Amino acid sequence: MQLPTSAAQTPISRLERNWAMAAHLSAFAGLAGVPFGHVVGPLIIYLLRGHESEFVGEHARASLNFQITISILAIIVAVVGGAVVLGTVATAGGADAVSAAAQTAYGLSIATAWIAIGVAVLIVLLLSIIFIIVGTIRASEGLPYTYPFAIRFLR
Repeated sequence: MQLPTSAAQTPISRLERNWAMAAHLSAFAGLAGVPFGHVVGPLIIYLLRGHESEFVGEHARASLNFQITISILAIIVAVVGGAVVLGTVATAGGADAVSAAAQTAYGLSIATAWIAIGVAVLIVLLLSIIFIIVGTIRASEGLPYTYPFAIRFLR
């Protein structure tokens, strides 16, 4: 069996494929509780090995770009969630003059908004895990991978 080759027709070694896989898998450091580990892991691989191999550099950049995109998305969700909480607190201050039925309906709408945000976060988390696994598999096969929906900060 012949190994897949890069654009320069240079065979991709097992070591290069392992480092490329590590670039994707290191993003799981964030799930393990390491603050910003999902970004730091691929960044370390990119800085250590990205310049030695174009294949490793491509995978590390792809992983890093995706994790930065996910971080930006998380910040946006946090800001929107904070705005919902602040809006709820500000509106609840005048709740004395509102009927019990209106308060119940308002509470249900806020609960529905939080459930929708929670479901969206879970979907993004699950898709992120799937994309990381697919990227790892592609790297192990010596093939390139581009994450869907990732903003390309590093090229």
